[in-house]
Amino acid sequence: MSEILTISDVAKLLKMAEETVHSMVLAGELPAFEIRGQWRMRRLDFEAWLERLANGAQGALGAEMDRSSSVPTIRPKPEQESSMPAVSEPAVSHLTARISQAEMHDRLIALLGKRILRHGPKSAKPLEVDLGGQLPVRVRIYMFNATRPPGGRPLGEHKVQLIVPGQRRGQRGSFDHGDDRVVLLVGYAAEEDVYILWDAGLYADFAWSRNVQVKAETIIEATAGKLATQIRQLRPAEGPAIVETLIAAPADRLAEAIDTRIQLSRQRLIEG
Repeated sequence: MSEILTISDVAKLLKMAEETVHSMVLAGELPAFEIRGQWRMRRLDFEAWLERLANGAQGALGAEMDRSSSVPTIRPKPEQESSMPAVSEPAVSHLTARISQAEMHDRLIALLGKRILRHGPKSAKPLEVDLGGQLPVRVRIYMFNATRPPGGRPLGEHKVQLIVPGQRRGQRGSFDHGDDRVVLLVGYAAEEDVYILWDAGLYADFAWSRNVQVKAETIIEATAGKLATQIRQLRPAEGPAIVETLIAAPADRLAEAIDTRIQLSRQRLIEG
């Protein structure tokens, strides 16, 4: 069996900060997999990635995912997924498909099409977009890969890990709500081609790499072409529980999902 490397091991080999390596993993730039919230990498995969990079290849996992995006998605039924080993390397690789930040932004911009009046650099995070149409709005989008980490979680549940630019391990983070822009917290499940929109206004002063989840049945409903909603109970350290309505949508209904997300968030603010 190939030697397993930690984030710290990879950081030492690359002579980079651990925070930088972790950000590369979250962006899909390194061939890592996750087990119970811990990132690991096979030395063989790391060395192959390094060799491709040294030879001037397009980098890493993100480019490989781009080439595979035209392959029909296989969505196992729940009973099929339950038979998969929790920690075996093949299962992990299937459960953690992710694409680069720039590719996520590129897909989102292409889907919104003529609704977009202007947008910022695709490589920037967050992505700033001005939308026209019946609901003109200036938005600031924080996009994350939504993956199905194996072990310790309900089968099929997806999650994103919140890290904002400049936030380091051990530091608290918040989204930038300045310039009168509406903030959108968006997860992208690449294997299912589904977008998840949480209520970004309910996430402030969060821990580095905080997990935010969506249920498997919500994702499944979206893959069936529906604009799915899910009610979540958020329990802050102080004060009563807060009710959140999240939205999951197939790619062809992303614009509708964004409009719905903005309306629900505004309604919460009015009623609150």
